[in-house]
Amino acid sequence: MYSTTHLTQNKMGVLLVYLGIGVVALGVYWAIREDFQPYVPTVATLVFLAYQDIFSLGVLLLSSISTYYLLQLAHRWSFYVGVTIILLAFTFIFFKLEATMDMGAFEAALPLGMSFYLFRLLHYAIEVYKGNLKNINFGTLMSFMFYLPVIIIGPIIRLSDWSKEMNRRRWNPEYFSNGLERIIFGLVKITFLGNYLVNMKLSLYITSFDNESSWIVNYLECFQYTANSYLQFAGYSDIAVGFSMLFGIKITENFHFPFLATDISDFWKRWHISLSQWCRDYIFMPIASFTRLPWVAVISSMLVLGLWHELSTRYILWAFFHGLGIVLWNFQDKHFGSKLSPKALSVYSIVGRIITIHFVIFSFAFVKEESIMDSLVVLKILFGFRVMTLYQFLTKYFNKKVANFLAAIIYIFLLLLVFYFLGVDEGDFRYLNY
Repeated sequence: MYSTTHLTQNKMGVLLVYLGIGVVALGVYWAIREDFQPYVPTVATLVFLAYQDIFSLGVLLLSSISTYYLLQLAHRWSFYVGVTIILLAFTFIFFKLEATMDMGAFEAALPLGMSFYLFRLLHYAIEVYKGNLKNINFGTLMSFMFYLPVIIIGPIIRLSDWSKEMNRRRWNPEYFSNGLERIIFGLVKITFLGNYLVNMKLSLYITSFDNESSWIVNYLECFQYTANSYLQFAGYSDIAVGFSMLFGIKITENFHFPFLATDISDFWKRWHISLSQWCRDYIFMPIASFTRLPWVAVISSMLVLGLWHELSTRYILWAFFHGLGIVLWNFQDKHFGSKLSPKALSVYSIVGRIITIHFVIFSFAFVKEESIMDSLVVLKILFGFRVMTLYQFLTKYFNKKVANFLAAIIYIFLLLLVFYFLGVDEGDFRYLNY
């Protein structure tokens, strides 16, 4: 799904080059005068990009230089702000189409970094237009845009936050040690948990089932895709965060236990945090303010978030699915969840987590398949049109009488559990009184 697939398929080699150049940069960084330090990661990034793909380096340099000087003209003519934002958006769309249609040959730096890079640049342009960023010199912008730890796969850092961290950086052995730990954690997520356990071992287990169209096979494949996407992306984010700590700079976290989210809105506050916050600030807030329709802003934000990953129909559907889920969840939470009794709230949280994680798992059916029709077939199976009943599942392990008895006991237990937590008095059903 994410551009991390370039690294996982191609390409631990890219990561090794990135880390190798970074190790050299670190030695120079802490050895030279403090006022020269901010430019060391910049030079290291230029070397890395030149080694991986000189054309990509040219595109990123041209984008940054043209943006900076166009925005300098904006002090006199605001027209140039609009031109800058339009050009950046056009560049983003053009290269996304290149990657989606497989017309280009940008194997490493461009597909890996373009989405993050241009969103950082758009952030800079918008904040300059709003007057929140002033007197940013060319050297500071280039140091920010070509900051080595985030050049491959984010997160989408903000210039003001990065500048504050850069200004108060100092050598801290404990901070350096914690950074090394994060890098190791990231590598473990990518190689052992993601590549070995989820990709290799789970694939072998899935292929052991005879019926490829069974519910359990499709469910496990969606779970595998979800788990691998998280482990790969979170792993590279850990490396970026840890690598930045080695330079004495703290950057934003990109993941915070997303599968513990109590609802789908909470999930997007935990998953790809920097992108979610970018869409909140630059898509949701303006549209919500203009239309006074939060649901329109939510759907629009999720569509931008989906198209950020890939300009394709499947990602539009995936994004719309999530947007609709957020709108519906917020609606029911307002009219139902906020009126539950204390007992009901405890099970509400548990059920919310179960629903959320399965909502996310099922949503990846849209993007893991090659075609929309294949995705719809998977969803048809997952949502029960061909799912075996509890009784049919139990008959695989017990005789019919025992299976029938166990199924009845389980159903009765679930009903009693629901009524116990909800209660059977008028106060607990007050949400029904519209």
